[in-house]
Amino acid sequence: MSTPVERLPFLLEIGSEEIPARFIPASMRDLASRLEALLAEAHLGHAPLQVLATPRRLAILSGGVDVRQPDRDEAVKGPPVKVAFDADGNPTKAGEGFARKMGLELADCGRGTDQRGEHLLVERTIPGRDAAEVLGEQLGDLVLSIPFRKTMRWGELDIEYARPLQWLVCLLGEAVVPFAVGNLTSSRTTRGHRTLAADESREIPSPDAYRNVLAGLSVVVDPEDRRRLILEQADVLLEGLSEIGSMHEDPDLLEEVVYLCEHPTAFMGSFEADYFELPDEVITTALKAHQRYFTVENAAGSGLLPNFIAVRDGGGEHLESVRDGNERVLRARLADALFYWRFDQQRTPDEHAAALNQVTWLEGLGTVADQTARSASLAAHLWQSGLGDTAEMPAELKRAAALSRFDLVTEMIKDGKEFTKLEGLIAARYAAAADEPPAVCEILEMSLLPRSAAGLLPSGRNSAVLSTAWRLDTMVGCWLAGFVPTGAKDPYALRRHALAILRLLFDLDARVDLRDVLRHAAEPYGNLRPEADLEIVVNSVPLEATWGEQESLDWTVTNVATLPSEAAWNIPTALFISASSG
Repeated sequence: MSTPVERLPFLLEIGSEEIPARFIPASMRDLASRLEALLAEAHLGHAPLQVLATPRRLAILSGGVDVRQPDRDEAVKGPPVKVAFDADGNPTKAGEGFARKMGLELADCGRGTDQRGEHLLVERTIPGRDAAEVLGEQLGDLVLSIPFRKTMRWGELDIEYARPLQWLVCLLGEAVVPFAVGNLTSSRTTRGHRTLAADESREIPSPDAYRNVLAGLSVVVDPEDRRRLILEQADVLLEGLSEIGSMHEDPDLLEEVVYLCEHPTAFMGSFEADYFELPDEVITTALKAHQRYFTVENAAGSGLLPNFIAVRDGGGEHLESVRDGNERVLRARLADALFYWRFDQQRTPDEHAAALNQVTWLEGLGTVADQTARSASLAAHLWQSGLGDTAEMPAELKRAAALSRFDLVTEMIKDGKEFTKLEGLIAARYAAAADEPPAVCEILEMSLLPRSAAGLLPSGRNSAVLSTAWRLDTMVGCWLAGFVPTGAKDPYALRRHALAILRLLFDLDARVDLRDVLRHAAEPYGNLRPEADLEIVVNSVPLEATWGEQESLDWTVTNVATLPSEAAWNIPTALFISASSG
């Protein structure tokens, strides 16, 4: 019976300048998987790993890691005997080389047999090494191997990380595991909250004391604890309202706020009810996009209250001043939005649409107004080609197609403001204010869906047809302009458009001749690029795809034999493009 291997608790903490919140969840997963692989490769058993993180630190804990590798028996196969010895039984260079590599005399090498015959064989025991020694050799590379969406260099060091590294902690039991990254060497000294603890340094006696040491330095190191604190504090704040309300559920915003702070303190602010002249989505975006505030809904969940919940990375001191400052900043943003809202309505949707003639779509390929006209024509063709459910394209779809994208020239949307993500929805709200029919407004609001690979699809056929037409025109135009995705470069999100078209057609259960549709989409470009062979463009756009396990496509032409047996060019199972990143 083997003797149990002693284990000691383990801690690795990587301290840095503040890492962007959106980088942290993925880096936590990567740190766990890389340390798991390192321990497995080093033959070091361990208890489950737990990753903790704040903006200034990534940390990973284990309740126990083997203090030493086990001794390992290893059988090393050498060259065949007929190669290790010549016909007269004399050693060859191959045989002597193997023996020398094993640190033995050739006569001391054993022999084994496999399907190819007899060969030299050395059986040996590799003694285990101390875990601290093994880990110290590899943890520096592990720290620098964590992938981030963007990295930085600093000083004269030839290393990269999300933000400049400031300290390293690594403990196995009560002992420091020594390793270095750049000009930093691991120790047992961590740092506290920047303001609440004045960035105080403090030693950690053992991994088991890690949480308590940081708590004493005003750092809530576990993101789940910070999430719970934020929600509990929000509930207390809501109880103090004169009207029953609830914090709007926004998992993405909550996730971001959790990783923006080390010591969360929630507080309630307010704004004037006059701003409710704005659509709720505009108010929510103003609160969220730059300020990371949570909106407060009424009890029925059908509207907003003139309040918001924000989270401060700090304590409750001077909270009234903090609240006043946040309210002033929000008031300015809402005032800007209200100005845009009123100013834009001085012009009709048709007048805004006419202004699209002044906006270039792609150099040499006309204006956004030209693209809108092409998309409207293509929508009519798609309707007649199998996507429609009536003989004629509905009047409301024709009207929406004519107005499509008009909000691009409105003050609310243009120039990359925080409200840009509301494109389509803003068009619908302005159209409604101009007394356009509700059906037209609904099509405009949903005509840009889905907005992401797994995003919400349009709920109506009309919106889906217009969305498909716009994306088809975009793909053909970009293909003609030479913007075919290569590797990680896809500036016009053609992979996402391809996946969206696939999902839209599946959702409609449509039957459409895609070659015919592409030819129709390419025809208007003949006047813009008379020198181009449009048939080559049409045929160069791959039209075969498989539905990936993660709703992704791969930019290689797939084998039609892998598609369902009924797959043919005129059904959506054999649609567009395969692309590995959507």
